[in-house]
Amino acid sequence: MVTYEDEAFDSIIEAMIKDFLKLNPVLGTELGLHEYDLLAPDLSRESMELRITLIKKYIKELENIDKLKLTGIRAIDYDVVLSRMKEFLVFLEDWPLWRMYPVGFETVGEMLFPFLIRDHLPLEHRLEAMESRLKSIDKVILTSIENVDEPYRLWLKYVFMVSKGLQQLMDIVKDLGIRNNKPSLSEASEKAMDIISKMLGKLKDMESRAKPGFKPIGYELFEKLLKLRFIDEDINTLRRIGYEEAKLYKELMIKAAKEMNASSIEEAFSRIREKRARSKDEVFRMYKETIDKARKFIIERDLVEIPLGEKVMIVETPEYLRPIIPFAAYIPPETFSWSLTGIYLVTPPLTDEMFKHHNIYDIANTTVHEAYPGHHVQLIYTKLNPYTTRKVIVRAIDAIEGWAHYCEELMLEKGFNNTPEYKFKVYHDALWRAVRVYVDIELSTGMITFEEAVNKLVKDAYLPREGAYSEALRYTLSPTYQLCYNYGKRRIKKLRKRVKEILGSKYSDKLFHKLILEEGSLPLSVLEHNVLEKVRKLKLSIAQ
Repeated sequence: MVTYEDEAFDSIIEAMIKDFLKLNPVLGTELGLHEYDLLAPDLSRESMELRITLIKKYIKELENIDKLKLTGIRAIDYDVVLSRMKEFLVFLEDWPLWRMYPVGFETVGEMLFPFLIRDHLPLEHRLEAMESRLKSIDKVILTSIENVDEPYRLWLKYVFMVSKGLQQLMDIVKDLGIRNNKPSLSEASEKAMDIISKMLGKLKDMESRAKPGFKPIGYELFEKLLKLRFIDEDINTLRRIGYEEAKLYKELMIKAAKEMNASSIEEAFSRIREKRARSKDEVFRMYKETIDKARKFIIERDLVEIPLGEKVMIVETPEYLRPIIPFAAYIPPETFSWSLTGIYLVTPPLTDEMFKHHNIYDIANTTVHEAYPGHHVQLIYTKLNPYTTRKVIVRAIDAIEGWAHYCEELMLEKGFNNTPEYKFKVYHDALWRAVRVYVDIELSTGMITFEEAVNKLVKDAYLPREGAYSEALRYTLSPTYQLCYNYGKRRIKKLRKRVKEILGSKYSDKLFHKLILEEGSLPLSVLEHNVLEKVRKLKLSIAQ
């Protein structure tokens, strides 16, 4: 029976989504709601302040609901949705990035990129949408520049890197106009590039008054974000565990290096990097072969039930995203479209050093994380979830990144690429995620400088300096995100152990993974409660 509170909750969720799609139609495009495709986001100060007002309004309305009278999934999702709204408020009001660097440059890429990769959409619609949005670029960028009253040089440097990538993006759009006999699109892309060039002049003026470095979010807000994200370990505990895990995985790397007959970690790295790609084409061929191999493995070993109709398409990372995606990343299919095709972004290496990181072992573990059975499989399940809150609002980082990181050790445990070299690489990636925990905390709370963070990632996590720079830059923009990989993996491993204890001989990996994936991306502390409740009911039904 649906209660009055259930109806009130549903009404708030529906109104909230509609309001925010009006303010940010790019999100509508990402969700597959293509009535928003011709519209551009409003980044004006008035719009940003309106977002703050709306969030506060919806928080108040949610808090007025008697949550004890909610039923079913609404009772589970209530606290998560409320915390999500408060989390948005942190980034809009408490630590407003939109007032510290012009977000409009990266928004331009977000406005156009979906129409370059979503080839299931009619071509004419995609061309029309790009042209329409290109005509709004001056307003998008200018208003985001006008918003900035406390600029920081590190983030402005990031924006300059993004702007260089936009040149390539505009060239692609211009070429699309030429090839498809749509001169108006080509002209719009040329004008957009002129606008971007002019706006860079304003950016240089801003640089002269910018503060050095970046602005750490600070201890208090970092702790607040942890609580809002349902992470039940405090800063000091997380930092301590980060160092402990880093030590553990370094020891495992040393052990794996010995199995390789390598005398040191450095020699082991040198060995695995010999199996690298030698050209851009070979990089993409190796990724494709590894995707097929990983998918086949999880089917043969009955590890995860893969939904019918899904697939992964490899796409070259656009230049505007490369400053924060040095290696690879994943973009899920649109939430409300029929397509089940995920996009696997691969950043082509430009230097000999970066080519070394596109070796068969790096590629294999990255593919496990991003595609099978990692992000792609998990986010296909999220897309197929019948509940709007789980599809649109509830996207817990510890569940998303924790699952993908857990999959790396799962595949190793089950015999995927059963070699000491691959073992060494999996342990290295686990070490890197452990180092992320304490670097994330120390950088975000002001304990270390940006340069010290880069040096720690080079020294402690064995990252190339170029990759370490991009990593640290990403951390400055997304505090608490990076620690979720290690934290989430640990939570899932503990949960698996408990489920095994409860089910005994009736346990299977396939069942356990389905119980997790069908919950969507709930925070793991909430997801854990739901899974254990289902497992106990299942045990009772088996006993009967």
